[in-house]
Amino acid sequence: MNLELLKDGDHRLLDVSTEWDFAVDGDPTELVKNMSKFMIENGGVGLAAPQLGINKRIFIMGNFQKLVACINPKIVGVGEDRLNELEGCLSFPGLFMRVKRPASINVEYQNTMNETVQRELTGLECRVFLHEYDHLIGVTFNQRVSDLVLRMAKDKRKKELKRESKRFVSLA
Repeated sequence: MNLELLKDGDHRLLDVSTEWDFAVDGDPTELVKNMSKFMIENGGVGLAAPQLGINKRIFIMGNFQKLVACINPKIVGVGEDRLNELEGCLSFPGLFMRVKRPASINVEYQNTMNETVQRELTGLECRVFLHEYDHLIGVTFNQRVSDLVLRMAKDKRKKELKRESKRFVSLA
C-alpha cells in the first residue's frame, strides 16, 4: 500500500470521517501496519487515517515499542484541568505551536479485533489522542490556536527553513 500524506491546505483534512464498519470495511490490521510503518518512518507519535486520504475513524498512536490503534474512538469524559503544551503535526511539517487541551480524558474505542476498550488517558497519550481525534472530526491543530499564534509559528518556521537552506548552501 502506497500511502501519501495530505499536507496543510488540502481540503480533505477538514472532512469529517465515517465510522469503520468491520462487516463492510473488513479487518483493519493491514491498514494499521502500513500506517504504523509510515508514522515511525516520518518521526510521528500519532497518525490519523484522514491524513492519508482515508476518510475513516481510525488512528494510531505510540512508537515502535508500544502502538495503539483506535478505531471509532469516543471521548466519554473530560477532566477539568487544561495544559498548554507544544504540538506538531506530520501534515504541517516544521510547524510547532502551544495548544491548550484537557490534561485527562476518558475514552472508548475498538481495537483491531473489534473489541471495545475503555481507558483513562493523561500526559502525552492524552494529548496525542486528542490531536488525532481532531483529525477524525475535520479539525487541524492550527484551528486550535489564535491567528497571532499561528502567524508567529509560521514566521518561525519560515526563518528556520531559510536558515537551513543557507546552511546547506555553505556546505556545498
